[in-house]
Amino acid sequence: MNLKSTLMLALVTSVVGLMVAVFAFLPVPFNALLGLLAAGLVIWYFRKTEGRGARIAFIIWTVVYFLFFTVLIAAIRYRMGLI
Repeated sequence: MNLKSTLMLALVTSVVGLMVAVFAFLPVPFNALLGLLAAGLVIWYFRKTEGRGARIAFIIWTVVYFLFFTVLIAAIRYRMGLI
């Protein structure tokens, strides 16, 4: 992987991880739209990359970012008294 593909992987995985994390906290009509947008971004990235290693790295880093953003959002909501 070169620098451009690594930076693209980091950007797309962080955005998708954030979208999936926010998906859990939004009400029904908005989370469906966000889920479709995240799925479209995943499909776009998988069509753009051909290597199996890049796709596996995408899935792993998306899960890592999802867990990070979920804990961060839950902590912020707890601190604000929303949970």
